[in-house]
Amino acid sequence: MPIIWTRRRSSWHDPKQGWISLPPGLRTQYVGFGAVPKREQKIFRSILKRNPRYVLVWLMCGVRAVSKDMLLEVTTMTDATDLEKAAMTAALAPMGEYVGSIGMQRPLADYKKEEVLTLIEVVITAYQNHMANADSDSIPF
Repeated sequence: MPIIWTRRRSSWHDPKQGWISLPPGLRTQYVGFGAVPKREQKIFRSILKRNPRYVLVWLMCGVRAVSKDMLLEVTTMTDATDLEKAAMTAALAPMGEYVGSIGMQRPLADYKKEEVLTLIEVVITAYQNHMANADSDSIPF
């Protein structure tokens, strides 16, 4: 099952909850008509028929019809081996040092392009160094 997140901030009105504003990066999942209460299925069917770009997702404790453009989907995530998990853990300390040096209180969206590229380089280098220095018995190939 794919993992999906909201791509950007969005707002809409819910009759029961009033105005709802969702931040970007909110994790959600696709749902089918089985998740929709019987009394609302006709409404959702007409919405999806009128708007072919809309899909049903579970958001804010209920089913919502949202545009596919509002969602960011990740379909392939592999399960990491123990060695890969150890390499990810080894990359945390260098990443933390770098983020601390440029300002840990800043959100990632405020980083300059050069800072993001350096962050990626720090993490990948630490990951690769851990993998390269692993004992040959733990490498599966």
